[in-house]
Amino acid sequence: MYNVVIPHNIVIVVDVSSVKAVEEPDALTRRLVDEAGLLLTERGPAGLSLRKLAEAAGTSTMTVYTRFGNKQGLLAAMHREGFRRLGDALAGAAAEADPLRALLETGRAYRRAALAGATLYGLMFGPPVEGLAPSPEDEAAAAATYLPLVDAVRRCCDAGVLTGDPERVARHLWTVTHGAVSLELAGRLPGLGQEPEEAYDEALVTAAAPFLTAPH
Repeated sequence: MYNVVIPHNIVIVVDVSSVKAVEEPDALTRRLVDEAGLLLTERGPAGLSLRKLAEAAGTSTMTVYTRFGNKQGLLAAMHREGFRRLGDALAGAAAEADPLRALLETGRAYRRAALAGATLYGLMFGPPVEGLAPSPEDEAAAAATYLPLVDAVRRCCDAGVLTGDPERVARHLWTVTHGAVSLELAGRLPGLGQEPEEAYDEALVTAAAPFLTAPH
């Protein structure tokens, strides 16, 4: 069981065994979600509609309506797919054999996924968008994307390279990770003569430093 704060200040208890994996949608649905993300970014919530999406994607309105039903269904699908991609990226990185390496790569994977899915990231973590009302199942699946980070921290603690409560350490690292990524996406991350990747890695290492049991 994990207590997880998810977007829009909702706290839920996640029973990992009960969270169903979100299946990857077909290629057309993924393309429509990406097109919808572009429309949302460029035109805002008021500029997003199923008809405009069909026009932008060069497909029929029937195809779009069949997949999403209405705008609320489209927004839910975008939210679901954004978290599915993020979760897959974190889970893959956390599978590294070396615990400390797995933790670093999980942090890096978060940034890569956020930058690659920037048009969905704002919907996932930004201010509430009118019409977005994820189901309890979708909210639980979204919260579960955080768990690979908790598991990576737990592995480090079990290996004796980190100390502290794994969930609290993971929350601290996630806060730094999310903050750095959000600043970069907003164009507000101070460069200080570094490339973004260097600045991000430095933030990760600095965030983990208080919990290291020995120099690494």
